[in-house]
Amino acid sequence: MSVSERENLGEFQDHLDDYSDRTIRTLDIMARALHVKNGELQPTLDAIVSTAVNALSLVRHAGLITVARGGVVPQATTGAPPQRLDRLQQKLGHGPCVDAARQQTVIRVEDTRADSRWPDFCVEAAGLGVRSMLCVPLQVDERCLGTLSLYAENPSAFDDHHERITTLLATLAALALADAQRADQLHTALRNRDVIGQAKGILMERHRITAEVAFSQLSQASQAVNMKLTAVALHLVDTGELLRAGASEADGSVTRPTW
Repeated sequence: MSVSERENLGEFQDHLDDYSDRTIRTLDIMARALHVKNGELQPTLDAIVSTAVNALSLVRHAGLITVARGGVVPQATTGAPPQRLDRLQQKLGHGPCVDAARQQTVIRVEDTRADSRWPDFCVEAAGLGVRSMLCVPLQVDERCLGTLSLYAENPSAFDDHHERITTLLATLAALALADAQRADQLHTALRNRDVIGQAKGILMERHRITAEVAFSQLSQASQAVNMKLTAVALHLVDTGELLRAGASEADGSVTRPTW
């Protein structure tokens, strides 16, 4: 268990006596709801945001963004406002959800009509009926995976109690998300290996060459067209043609993987 996870567990134990039976039942529901069969990534993301909305009655909408290659990617939402606001933050490069992820800190917006930290964002949020927000980073092993954001229609809707509950939910969600991401990466790696193996088999049978030579031809084609090896292999499997220099997506001669 990482340092941050131990700290969150300690916080849970410190405040356990303060929680009502209803809160304990809510946490139990959260943990069970986040158990997604087969650990698939998108169902896990959808479960996280829907659980957040169902667990706290004051929450009108919820959204989740993930961190990828230094940027943020909107992944799952309930309701229209988070979709529009996540896209806006992605365009602006800042906002409460983005900053919570980058700074790895909880951010609370008490009233979008009075908050001056993100003027463009807050104007849009207020216009969509969002008055207050709670943005909590999703962290595992000191690594921030993204942000879980809750939206309410009333100003100052979130207090310290809601923040503690949401932080605990974020801990459970981050663990579920990390497991789903690992599973997704494994599945992708297996699919890539399979399609490359199929492409090698085609070249081996067609030209009576060894597996090593077939792989070398795929690698050379990948470099020639400046595409990933998997995309070159998929094109060969789908069309029977090995890509050559000059091929392009514009003329329909290139097929990319959909995963």
